[in-house]
Amino acid sequence: MKKWLVGAIAGSGLLLAGCQSSPEVASTEAGRVREDDLYERMKNETTQSGMTFGEQMLQQILLEDILEEAYGDQITDEDVEAELEREAEQYGGIEEFEQMLEMQGMSMDDVRTSVRTSLQVRAAISDHVEVTEEEIEEAYENYAVDATVAHILVEDFELAEDLIEELNDGADFGELVAEHTIDTGTIETNGEMPLEPGRFVPEFEEAAMELEEGEITQEPVESQFGYHIIKMVEMGEKGSLEEERDQIEDMILDSYMQDQMVVQEAIGELVRDANVQIADEDLAGAMQQFLQEPGEQQMPGGEQEIDQDLLDELMEDEEAMEEEPTDDDADEDVDSEDVDSDDEAEDE
Repeated sequence: MKKWLVGAIAGSGLLLAGCQSSPEVASTEAGRVREDDLYERMKNETTQSGMTFGEQMLQQILLEDILEEAYGDQITDEDVEAELEREAEQYGGIEEFEQMLEMQGMSMDDVRTSVRTSLQVRAAISDHVEVTEEEIEEAYENYAVDATVAHILVEDFELAEDLIEELNDGADFGELVAEHTIDTGTIETNGEMPLEPGRFVPEFEEAAMELEEGEITQEPVESQFGYHIIKMVEMGEKGSLEEERDQIEDMILDSYMQDQMVVQEAIGELVRDANVQIADEDLAGAMQQFLQEPGEQQMPGGEQEIDQDLLDELMEDEEAMEEEPTDDDADEDVDSEDVDSDDEAEDE
C-alpha cells in the first residue's frame, strides 16, 4: 500500500508551491517538492474508498499503534517467526520466500510487521467474540479431519505416465520424489503433506479424495503447476469432540477473521478506549468509523466499513505475497491459489 500511495501521489498533477523553509523532498528542473507540499497533497487527494490518502495512512498508523499497545505483550517474536515460517512453507522455505519478496520490492521486516499486526487483530477478535458450545458442536459435525497425501510434480505428461508405471512396478515413491519433483518444498517429506480441504487447487483435491489409502492416481493429474502423481498415504480419522476442540475453535476464529463487520467491531472497541485525538482538522475523519458505537448512525458521507485495502494490510494480507508461484512454490501445486501444503501455506 505504501508503495502504491507514493506512486499515486507522484503521478497526480502539478506540484504545489511550498513554503521555502520546509525541508526539500525532491527536485527537478521544473522546481522543488517540499515536505509541506507533499503533506498537503496527501491530505487532499482522495482514494477510491472516499478517504484522503492522509486519512487512510493516519488510520493505518493509529490502528497499528493501538493494536501494539493492547496486544504487544501477548504476541511474541517467537509467535511471529513461527507464523512467518508457516507462510514461507508454501514458497519452498524461508530462503525462497525472501527471494520472492525481493522480486516484489518487499523485505522480511515488512512482512514481520504485517504478520505481527495480523496476529494482534486475531487476538482482538478472540477477545471480542464468544464462541458458544452450540457453534463448536455444529462445527464438529461438519469437521473433516485432514488426510495425508504425497505427490510428485513434473512438467511433462509423458514423464508423469512413466513414473506411474514405475510406481506400479514397485518403485519407491520417496526416491522418485527426490529424483523428479519440481515441488522443492516437499522433497524432505518424501512429497507428503496434509490434505487440507479448500487449500488445494480443485483438480488436485478432487483426485486425491477419490483415492483409497495406499492408492496412487493411475493418470497424471494436470493443474496450473504441471502434472501430479498423487498417493493417499493415510486417511484422516476424526477424534472425539474434546480431542478436536482446540482445532475446531481455531477454525471458528478463522471464520470470524473473514467477517469484516466482526473485525471492525473488535477493532472499534479498542479505538474507542484509546482516547484518539487528531490535531489536524483536515484529517479528523480518519478514525470516525471506529469511534461510533455499534449501531450508531454514521455521519453523512463517511465510510461505514473499514477500507478494504487497509483491512487487507492489517490482516497480513497474504494475498499480496501470493502473487505468482515460483518453481519453489510450484510445490504449492495445490493450494487454491498457490497450491501445496508442505509448500502449502497463505496462507495463506
